[in-house]
Amino acid sequence: MILQVQNSNSLFSKMTFLRLSNFKNEEATFPYWFLQNVHTLESLVVEWSCFKKIFQGEGQISEKTHTRIKTLSLNKLPKLQHICEKGSPIDPVLEFLEGLGVYDCSSMTNLFPSSVNLNHLEYLEIGNCNGLKYLITSHTARSLDKLTTLKIKDCNSLEEIITGVENVGITFISLEILMLECLPSLNKFCSSNGVLKFPLLEEVIVRECPRMKTFSEGNISTPNLRKYKIAENDEEWLWKGNLNDTINNMFEAKVYLIYQFVSCVTIT
Repeated sequence: MILQVQNSNSLFSKMTFLRLSNFKNEEATFPYWFLQNVHTLESLVVEWSCFKKIFQGEGQISEKTHTRIKTLSLNKLPKLQHICEKGSPIDPVLEFLEGLGVYDCSSMTNLFPSSVNLNHLEYLEIGNCNGLKYLITSHTARSLDKLTTLKIKDCNSLEEIITGVENVGITFISLEILMLECLPSLNKFCSSNGVLKFPLLEEVIVRECPRMKTFSEGNISTPNLRKYKIAENDEEWLWKGNLNDTINNMFEAKVYLIYQFVSCVTIT
């Protein structure tokens, strides 16, 4: 009934937070028009629903609309295929997005179209999105100047975080915390041979990523990083000169332990 109210802009002129939940009808469509009419909205949570699509892309929103969501949380949306459609620019509603969390969206195969810029994004967390093969393209990665925290966990099909053009250098100017956890298919963070730079990176946690042999194909610059650990609450810190060598050293140690275990079982 609230969503059907006419002239919602005047009725909800002070609304800054909206949670939409339990739209479980298979034919449910997201009330996008409501976003257009609530110009003060800053935070949006969509959960436990069957929406296949939420945002519309360029051309579907009035130039006079000033809705600019700063934080977005998508949770338990098993039918959702993408945040923005492939081949389209980012929806104007999301142009100033600062925080994004996506959890349990199993049908999602890509997070954003390849050409999207996320110039204002500061926090990104992805969890249990098993349809993703990669997270973002190198083009999008180069726009993440304000990103300070990146956390990804429990994505069974994720093979790499950044995919795209070879020999393209990428600098994460503001990134301080990176967590990769329970990613069984992850091979590497980035497949490009270009230099990866993390001038402010201070904390890296990699846990249960058994196929990860190296962090990146290219060289890595992490002037503030001198430690690495395998769990968020673990007190043990590891370091082997640089991030690539540290990851590789851990991989080889795991392979050796598996070999020792198999040998012992065989002998027994």
